[in-house]
Amino acid sequence: MKKIKKTYQFRIYPNKSQKQLIEKTLGCSRQVYNDFLSMCIESYNKDNNSIVKKYDLIKLLPAYKEKFPYMKEVDSIALQQTVVHLYDAYVSFFRHNTKQPRFKKKKDDYGYITMNINNSIRIEWGEIQIPKLGWVKIVDHRNIPFSFTYSMVSISRRGKFYYVSLMGEEEEPIDIEKVLNNCLDVYNSIGLDFSLSHLAVDSDGNHIDMPKYYSQSLEKLAREQRKLSHMKKGSNNYTKQLLKITNLHERIANQRKDFLHKLSRKYADNYDYVFVEDLDLKGMSERRDKLRLGITIFDLGYGKFLNYLDYKLKWLGKKLIKINRYYPSSQLCSTCGYRKSDLLLSNRTWTCPECGDNHDRDLNAAINIKKEGIRLVLNPSN
Repeated sequence: MKKIKKTYQFRIYPNKSQKQLIEKTLGCSRQVYNDFLSMCIESYNKDNNSIVKKYDLIKLLPAYKEKFPYMKEVDSIALQQTVVHLYDAYVSFFRHNTKQPRFKKKKDDYGYITMNINNSIRIEWGEIQIPKLGWVKIVDHRNIPFSFTYSMVSISRRGKFYYVSLMGEEEEPIDIEKVLNNCLDVYNSIGLDFSLSHLAVDSDGNHIDMPKYYSQSLEKLAREQRKLSHMKKGSNNYTKQLLKITNLHERIANQRKDFLHKLSRKYADNYDYVFVEDLDLKGMSERRDKLRLGITIFDLGYGKFLNYLDYKLKWLGKKLIKINRYYPSSQLCSTCGYRKSDLLLSNRTWTCPECGDNHDRDLNAAINIKKEGIRLVLNPSN
């Protein structure tokens, strides 16, 4: 059966000594990255035609650890993976014209990667065993399939929160897709229209109101940022206040993700097809006008919602279909098909001069999106 790459992330609760070891590992990884990056740059400056080989860099680690004995206290695999990632970034810079690797700062310490060798990392009874850290309390809020095999594990910190991510492969549950594909009911479908005032409006008439968590916290964020601006950069109080702001941003992000995961799960479970417009959200967010679309679109998280919805539908053998962004979904009468070409963005309701139906702009668009989606499914060549 076909294997697919997948990652499972869980919250962990390390104790005080484990937190110190995580921070020490992050610091050592940063030092290794910066020192080995200097070696790469120095080597390239001497000979512009040569790039240090990956395994030559890894072979330097034992001597490097002898020079800095405290390096032996942390996970050796994490240091090796740091060198591997540095090498990949450095080679990619020369071969694929990506950004040049830059030296890491302490604020860049978000996580490190280690390997699952001979079942050295395993989850049992609400705890996970991690090399050097030992057993750490974990919130295993979801079941991992038996077919899932992982080799790489990431331990990360965002603010005061710690996470572990298991990265590996599992069997795709959907060769059933080929079986289900002919069993999907195109009429068990729904159209979604993006709405700045809500989040989306669906063709069943539901207005999905997304709590604007970032906007609700702007006043508090501004207050905490003002406090930070009066503190001496680099002081203990500055570091504590910066962490407080980071935690607030993390809380907002988690609230948004929780809402969007639950909403996307609802649609994925209840419909075989979901039809949406292929919007240029990035272009919309970069508009610098009085609508402040950037903040609004960021706060709604519509793009993230579509990503969640897409993979959840695929996982169930169902489909998310995007229709052309230039399709005039708002201008067409969903009853008779008349097109009102002079419809303005400010017109939230309008009456069709042909059939006389009064339309809510977003609901009418959602219905038209569903109709167009059904047409594309039934007549893909047209």
